[in-house]
Amino acid sequence: MKNSRWYYSIWFKIFLVFVMFLSVSSLVLFFLFSVRFKKVYRQQAVCYMEDMESLATENVSDLLKQIDQLSVSVLVDQSVQDNLSYINTETKKDSAEDDASRFYKQKDAISSQLRGRVFNVDGVVSLRIYSLSGTEIFIGTTNREYLEYSLTPAEIYRANGAALWEMTGEKHYICMCRAILDTTTMLPKGYMVIVCRNEYFSQRIATLPRAYAGRIYLLDEARQIVASSDAGTLGMICSEPDDSLKRIEDPSSGEYSYYNAGRKLDNGWQLITTVSIEVLWRAMFVNVMEMAVILSAVLTVSFIFIMVAIRKLVLPIRELLQSMQSFGEGNLSVRAAYQSRDEIGQITGAYNRMAENIQNLLEQVYSLELANKESEIEFLKMQINPHFLYNTLDTISWFGFTNGCEEVSDLAVSLAKLLRSSIKNDDMITVRDEVQTVQDYLQIQRYRFEDRFTVNYDISETANICYMPNFLLQPLIENSIMHGLEDQMKKGILTIRIYRREWLYFLISDNGKGMNPEQIRLLMAQCKDMKSRTAIGLKNVYRRLQLLYGKDCCFSIESAPDQGTQISFRIPVIIKKGTDNHGATK
Repeated sequence: MKNSRWYYSIWFKIFLVFVMFLSVSSLVLFFLFSVRFKKVYRQQAVCYMEDMESLATENVSDLLKQIDQLSVSVLVDQSVQDNLSYINTETKKDSAEDDASRFYKQKDAISSQLRGRVFNVDGVVSLRIYSLSGTEIFIGTTNREYLEYSLTPAEIYRANGAALWEMTGEKHYICMCRAILDTTTMLPKGYMVIVCRNEYFSQRIATLPRAYAGRIYLLDEARQIVASSDAGTLGMICSEPDDSLKRIEDPSSGEYSYYNAGRKLDNGWQLITTVSIEVLWRAMFVNVMEMAVILSAVLTVSFIFIMVAIRKLVLPIRELLQSMQSFGEGNLSVRAAYQSRDEIGQITGAYNRMAENIQNLLEQVYSLELANKESEIEFLKMQINPHFLYNTLDTISWFGFTNGCEEVSDLAVSLAKLLRSSIKNDDMITVRDEVQTVQDYLQIQRYRFEDRFTVNYDISETANICYMPNFLLQPLIENSIMHGLEDQMKKGILTIRIYRREWLYFLISDNGKGMNPEQIRLLMAQCKDMKSRTAIGLKNVYRRLQLLYGKDCCFSIESAPDQGTQISFRIPVIIKKGTDNHGATK
């Protein structure tokens, strides 16, 4: 386009709309997808942790049940009951070899009876039975080292046969302690300690598949790790989880991880599964970035296709606009060449027909409009003269008939001046000349109204030399006298103010009876109605101002009952006839 920049073109605006629409839509979809993907990925991780915890719980529970069943079989074994009773009642004596030999035979009998059972349970490395006096009966081939239990015999006996679990030793052995009660009296005869390898528990947990860098921990009631998929965390204390964020500080890595806590096991222990938040986010970020790359590629291809399509669609519009510009610059014979059945083709055809009609009628319409405007102005000016002349002659007749004085001569002179001013051919006269016409008119009215009103002139010297339309103020002053001052009892005051600023301002005001808002609205409606036969003088002035200056004249009427009326308007400043205040020719 001529004298325009590329970013004003319609194709660029349409392209920009498509770009913004696709970009915003893509961002919204990307955001929604990311949120949804995060939720789904999190749900998958939770499901994974629940499945892993369920499998681990089942494995550990089976192992605990086997150990518990072993302890029950030891508890009810009659050989254990009988031999342990003898050990509790006899005391070893060094001098009595028969008694000592029998004492050791009782221990061997218990060991022989239980050895097969002990080694049939996976993970159990030894079984230790203690009499009431603390005599130890060891069953096993390994794990002979001394173990210091955190549970005392008194605590074990108070459990009244219930299984108690703990972890002890440098190798983190898992021990189950249980009181051996007399099957008849239910009184304690001693207690047993089943020692299990920790690695076996950990192996049952570690064999589960681990995605998302997940880990499994078996915690005792003090939150100490007794078994784990990571052997380096055994014996560590697991921190309390943040239930509000569903995360926990992973004992193995120290990083925050999502967690899932399983149900309490029969012995009070609990399995905790964790998934690394960092690993989870990293995996999710990779998938989101893959989606972003694919989406960016699709958008890029879409933008290229949109740009090409819009250029082809907008090309006829450019040609039509160039034709319009050439037509507007005066080349009335130019026409747009685009022909099609679409909307742009229809617009082009309508434009060509319009241009043809404009070319034929432009000069005729312009000349006719100018002639009509001048004729209307002349007609409005001529309407004033008979109306005013009738009133003036009536005044002269009344005055001469009543008084028969010489003032009739002065009245006639003033009338002659006024008539000469009204029939002048000049459309524009100076403010000074217009004020002289007003003074001639007011001289006539003074003979009729005597001293019933006075006139105040407030006309600046800078305004006197300005030009204005001929015979413009007299109808307004006549309207103020006849409708505002004539019927009131108090003395009337008529003020004529003309001053010059950036415009030439006129204010005609009186202290007459005034009008209410409804009367003002009706009067303005009569001025605007061409068919109205009322308020002829005021309507003529209003129509002349509208035809010459349009709404820029700011014609207004301000009034209130018993407060008088003020009519104001403005016109451009013209210092020399035919020029404005900047010297431009009108």
